[in-house]
Amino acid sequence: MSRGHLTQRSTGSWTLQASGGFDDAGKRVRITRTVRGSRRDAERELTKLLREVDTGTATANGSTTLSRYLEETWLPHIDTRVRPTTLRRYTSLVRVQISPRIGRVRLAKLRPVHIQSVIDGMLAECAAPASVLQAHRVLSSALSQAVRWQLLSVNPCAAVRPPRADRRPLRVPTTDETRTIVRAASDTYEVPVLLCATTGMRRGEVLGLQWSAVDLDAGKLHVERTLQKVRGEVRFVTPKTDRSRRSISLPPSVVEQLRRHRKEQAERRLLAGPAWSDLDLVVDRGDGKHLDPDTLSHAYSRIAAVAGVPTARLHDLRHAFASTLLVAGVHPKVVSEALGHSSVAFTMDTYQHLLPTMGDQIASAIETALGANA
Repeated sequence: MSRGHLTQRSTGSWTLQASGGFDDAGKRVRITRTVRGSRRDAERELTKLLREVDTGTATANGSTTLSRYLEETWLPHIDTRVRPTTLRRYTSLVRVQISPRIGRVRLAKLRPVHIQSVIDGMLAECAAPASVLQAHRVLSSALSQAVRWQLLSVNPCAAVRPPRADRRPLRVPTTDETRTIVRAASDTYEVPVLLCATTGMRRGEVLGLQWSAVDLDAGKLHVERTLQKVRGEVRFVTPKTDRSRRSISLPPSVVEQLRRHRKEQAERRLLAGPAWSDLDLVVDRGDGKHLDPDTLSHAYSRIAAVAGVPTARLHDLRHAFASTLLVAGVHPKVVSEALGHSSVAFTMDTYQHLLPTMGDQIASAIETALGANA
């Protein structure tokens, strides 16, 4: 098709159509307008439309509502681009907080006041500031994509300032508490709790770990996949970033524990015979099959209660691993790589408030270098 053309619909009514390039999927974007007036008026409007296309300010019009765009276009688009837990959270915010308030508004008619109404409505219902901030971020991300797809010319979220969400204090078990928790774990949960505490791996990474990714002679394991619950179904998922796919060194005591565990697992496999599911998993539920992630979390809550740390979560062992290394003076970049964080900056932003002595270390270093001989 040419860059643009016009068609007369009826007397004094014209349809303009222009090529808006291609979307992320390689599909041609067609932008249409309906105008009234003479042919000369329509030609002037077509020239204006082509100029908007050239400057990147042209958008596709139509009757698509925000709710329809979010549910039918944006959420399916990010389905394979974010973690399953993230997708569930985004979907919940769309369906519970956003769509009931402004879902019927046409996408092309969306304005900052509509975004503000979502924020004000959530705050009026005493929603947590963190949830309000996340709803704003979901809308901002979705509408930024709409701009890239030329469905909108500007993102209305840019003109709305969301509330600040105070950081929730991290509950990090002490070294003694972590040691007590690990000792309190037994049987099926002994190895997963041990790995969470001594490697900083996420729950899904521990449950998805295979023996083929463990080198006990070298004292290393490789994070190559994770076990996730997606819409109630448990499945193995490949990490989405290169930093998540990483190698982790194992302490000698953990290597020995894994050797004993592998021997015990081999004995169970022989006893089970054909009933054994050969998934090559390091952590199994007793018959070779994977352990349900929620089952592990619930079991850990009981273990922590027995250990005298009832408020501890399984993920807190990951925080304990990170803070222990940082306090011991391990370089933040090394800690960040071990955790599989997206950046060193994210690691330091997460854990810097747990390290009040770092300021003293800075002062001491400057005094050593300059103070004594200044």
